[in-house]
Amino acid sequence: MTQIKNLGRVGKQEWLETALELLKKGGIDAVRVERLAARLDVAKSGFYYHFRDLGDLRDSLLDHWIELDHEPQRALQEASGLGPAEQLALIADVVDQVDLALYDVAIRQWARIDPKVRRIWRAENKKRLKVVRHLFSQLGFSGHDLDMRTHLFVAYHLSEREVFPNLKKADRRELRSRRLKFLVQT
Repeated sequence: MTQIKNLGRVGKQEWLETALELLKKGGIDAVRVERLAARLDVAKSGFYYHFRDLGDLRDSLLDHWIELDHEPQRALQEASGLGPAEQLALIADVVDQVDLALYDVAIRQWARIDPKVRRIWRAENKKRLKVVRHLFSQLGFSGHDLDMRTHLFVAYHLSEREVFPNLKKADRRELRSRRLKFLVQT
């Protein structure tokens, strides 16, 4: 007996979320129409309702990642009145909650083989560094102290989940709090 595929329409957002998960788990080569359709339990033809081809999906996937990557900045805009240390804590919390570190790992791996992705990732990373650098400078840091704190904050938060995959959520939260206290000490 033939198994009937899901007859409900799958939206573009679901295709992108599924593509991002495949990217995260298997790299850009894992992002294939057949795998996406199988994961979503729909016919491959549904893909072409939202995307012209795999290249269009990849472009849309990059746009989707950029939107996710801007979550910390949106959170800062919504939480007005916070001091610089509280803003740094909020950034770290959002990075963990949205799982941006693991997405970033996948995008960086993709960037190693695709110059366009590399340019986009570098531009996004410059934006991150600028925001974090500004917050540490508001706390009174300058020169090498400012550079070290900025780079350490960004690098750690973008690699923690990959380097320490077995840390429980509560442990990550506690370490985040202690790390931030350490970084903002003068």
